[in-house]
Amino acid sequence: MPGKCVSTREQMWEFVGNEAWGHHASCTCKMGLKEDEMAVVDSDFRVHGTTKLRVVDASVSPRIPGFFMVTAVYILSEKASDVILADATAAIGFVRRMIGRVRR
Repeated sequence: MPGKCVSTREQMWEFVGNEAWGHHASCTCKMGLKEDEMAVVDSDFRVHGTTKLRVVDASVSPRIPGFFMVTAVYILSEKASDVILADATAAIGFVRRMIGRVRR
């Protein structure tokens, strides 16, 4: 690779530009407002139009955040874990309040 058809420096640069993939696949499930027709998930990683489904990976980035994608994914996963834990804690509190009302 790239084969005999690439022999000049310019051809090599063109080949690398067209064929090299410097980033992990990303930006296919853009995070954004529901009104944005290109957005797939909200800021809490919930998929628009669904329940109990979240996407937490490089695909939620609206743009490639740089060459070393894993750093951005670590940050996304930290944020997502905070959001998911907050939702779970709120749900547990709600259930406890409902149980308390039933017992009275």
